[in-house]
Amino acid sequence: MNADTIRALLIFLVLFAVITVGAWLAAPTWLSTSGQGGRARVALVHVEGTIVGSAGGGSLLTGESLASSVAICDRLYRARDDDSVKAVVVRINSPGGSAAASDEIYRAIEDLSNTKKVVVSMGDVAASGGYYIAAAADHVVANGATLTGSIGVIFSLINWEDAAAKLGIEDVTLTAGQHKDIGSPWREMTADERALLAELMTEVHDQFIAAVAAGRENLTEDEVREIATGMIFTGERALTLGLVDELGGLRQAEDRARELAGLPEDAPVEQYREQSLLDELFAIRFGGGADYLQRLSIDPLTGLARSLFLSSVLRDLRVR
Repeated sequence: MNADTIRALLIFLVLFAVITVGAWLAAPTWLSTSGQGGRARVALVHVEGTIVGSAGGGSLLTGESLASSVAICDRLYRARDDDSVKAVVVRINSPGGSAAASDEIYRAIEDLSNTKKVVVSMGDVAASGGYYIAAAADHVVANGATLTGSIGVIFSLINWEDAAAKLGIEDVTLTAGQHKDIGSPWREMTADERALLAELMTEVHDQFIAAVAAGRENLTEDEVREIATGMIFTGERALTLGLVDELGGLRQAEDRARELAGLPEDAPVEQYREQSLLDELFAIRFGGGADYLQRLSIDPLTGLARSLFLSSVLRDLRVR
C-alpha cells in the first residue's frame, strides 16, 4: 500500500468520524423501527409545525417547520405494529394547517388507540388542526400556558383587480365549468360564489366539531359547538372546558402513558422517526447494519439533504 492510498484512507476515516460524531450530537435519540421487539416501552411521536399533507418536513432555507401527515401517520402505524411499544405519547406543537391532513392524523391516532394507549402532550401551541388531532387521544395533557382550541375554519383570498387595472395588467382566463375560477384574485367574487364557499367551510367546520365530540367522550356535540367559535384558550381554560384532561408537561404525559399501559416507572421512552435512506442501504448491504446506524444516529444527514428542497404549502383551506 503506497503513501497516497494510506493518506486517502486516513482522510476518509477522519471525515467519517467527524460526520458520525456531529450527527450523534445533533440527534442523540435513537431511531426506532417497527417490529424491533425487546423491552416494553413508550414511543414518542412529534407533531411539529404547520400540518400539511405533503411528504416534506420543512426547509432549513426558509426556517419553516412542517408536520407531514404522511411521515407522522407512518410513525403512528409503525408504533401500532411494534409489539414492544405499549403506549404512545404524541407531542404536539402546531398552530394547525390542512384540514384533510389533520383528519388523516386524527384517524391514525384513533386507529392506534384501539390497541394501545395514546397520550397527547401539548407544547407551546396545539390549536385548530393541532387540537383536532389531539382530540383522538385517550388522554390529553396541556401546559397551563399552552394555546389550544381554535376550533374553526378559515378560507382567505387576495383580490388585486384594482391594482392590476392601475398597472395596465389584463387577465386572460379561459374556463370550462361555471365555478372553475371561483376565488380568482383577478375579479370580485359574486354573491353566489360567497355562498358556495361559506357552505364549504361550514361543512368542514361540522366535520371538525363531530371529530372533537367523538374523541372527547365527556363532551356532547352541542357542547363542542358552543365553544367551536375559533377562539383560542390557555391550557388552564381548556381544562375547565373539558378539552384537555390535566395540566403538565411532557414528563407528566410520559408518566401517564406508562400508568395507563400498566408499565413500570422506569419503562423507556424512545422517539420514533422516519427511516432514512442510509438505514436502508446499510440494512441491504450488511444485513442488520441498520442497528449500527441507529446507535450512531446518522439519520439527520438525510434530513439535511431533504431540507435543501423548498416545501410548498396549500394555504387556502385551513382549520384554524
